[in-house]
Amino acid sequence: MSDSAPTPRDAQAALAEANSQAVRVRREDHQLAWMLLGIAAIYLAVAAVMSTLPDPRRAGPVAGPAILAILISGLVACVVIGLRIRAYSRTGILLYFGGIAAFNLWNGIVVATSLITRWWAPAQPSYHFGLSVALGSIPLLVVAWLIWRR
Repeated sequence: MSDSAPTPRDAQAALAEANSQAVRVRREDHQLAWMLLGIAAIYLAVAAVMSTLPDPRRAGPVAGPAILAILISGLVACVVIGLRIRAYSRTGILLYFGGIAAFNLWNGIVVATSLITRWWAPAQPSYHFGLSVALGSIPLLVVAWLIWRR
């Protein structure tokens, strides 16, 4: 058994095929960015509904179904996007889960700060909640941009 080295033409064809597959995997990573943007959109849409209420503790008959519709449609969209992913890179998946972890940590800090400083006190206007949510969603947007940029 003698294995001969590939010809330069065969080697060049193999490298071109590997580069083509790498580009396809990077394109699939964009689906992860869309999922992060979907999570951010759900989060911001629910905050927008709650920020328009005069008193979020007494939401009324419209806010509950509206929030439920936002959550269900957002969840369905994220599942559909997730099912379309055929392959992903190690860097893409690490960025995705790292972004989710950073979002949870950062959002916890924003919520704790909002409560401690009484930014969310009952006497405060309801748009304070929306501003806190917008600030809390920054990690999702940044990581989606990082994945998209790759």
